[in-house]
Amino acid sequence: MRPSRHWYWTGTLFPVSLLVSILLLSGNPGAAPGLVVGGVLTPMLAFLVSLITCLTVLVIRSSRIARRRGERARREHMAFTGAPVGPPVFHPGYAPPPPRIEIPAGDLRPRRRSILASALVLPVGVAVGVTAIVTGFSYDLPPEHASEVIRTGGTVTFEVTEEQTGSLGLYSNVPHEDEDGISCVLDGAGAPRLTEKVVGYSHEEWRLVRSVELSAPGEYDLTCTGRPGLEYVVADTDVAVAYDKRMMAGFGTLMLSVVLGFFVSLILVITLSVKRGEHRSRLVREHQVRAQQAWVQARQQGPPRH
Repeated sequence: MRPSRHWYWTGTLFPVSLLVSILLLSGNPGAAPGLVVGGVLTPMLAFLVSLITCLTVLVIRSSRIARRRGERARREHMAFTGAPVGPPVFHPGYAPPPPRIEIPAGDLRPRRRSILASALVLPVGVAVGVTAIVTGFSYDLPPEHASEVIRTGGTVTFEVTEEQTGSLGLYSNVPHEDEDGISCVLDGAGAPRLTEKVVGYSHEEWRLVRSVELSAPGEYDLTCTGRPGLEYVVADTDVAVAYDKRMMAGFGTLMLSVVLGFFVSLILVITLSVKRGEHRSRLVREHQVRAQQAWVQARQQGPPRH
């Protein structure tokens, strides 16, 4: 029977893709954004594809099995009584077994292309979500520097305006695994200090590693020590916050579009498939009625006289 039971093996796509994503992302906090998105998106798509495939195979196989059982019961009934199944019932000796009725696929409604089109709702939803995330990646803007760039062991003096007091951060080219080893000190009025970064953000070689907490505008000194060869700069964090919001909106759009696309696609495929099966059953009954009516007319006319 087709589709074969081997199609149920597509259900293994989800655990396999989930395992691969875990292996790629675990212990890799500095993974590229594309790898993170792929690691999250791939298991989701694998789950939806495997679920839809298994449900579709189950529905088709169940309907065909039920149809075969109905035909088998009809043949057994005819073999036992010698009469066709269904109204009207005629004398047992006069009704030959009716041939198997085949309905052309082109006569069935809804058409197969309608079911195929409804299944495309899911990939369209995925495409919308991916487009939202890619659009968020395209707004990766450079932060505006508030100080000059210094190297490890150096000191820089910079001026902070009123508008900048709540939106500055410390950027560095330090690798992610060495971020905790950064040792920088701020000097100036109002006890300035470096705090935990508000969001994760990077642009080219610069990564946001700390937030700068200032109480008032003025002149400040930044001194950094530690691993030699690293560079540091105080720059704006508004681009980092805006980028984080866009990415959150992109992921939210992706999740919503995938979930909605999945349920809409599933409902449409099942509904249209059921309607197509009902239409086929109705056409079969109409063929049977016409065949029985033709047989009745032939019997009423009687055999030709010589």
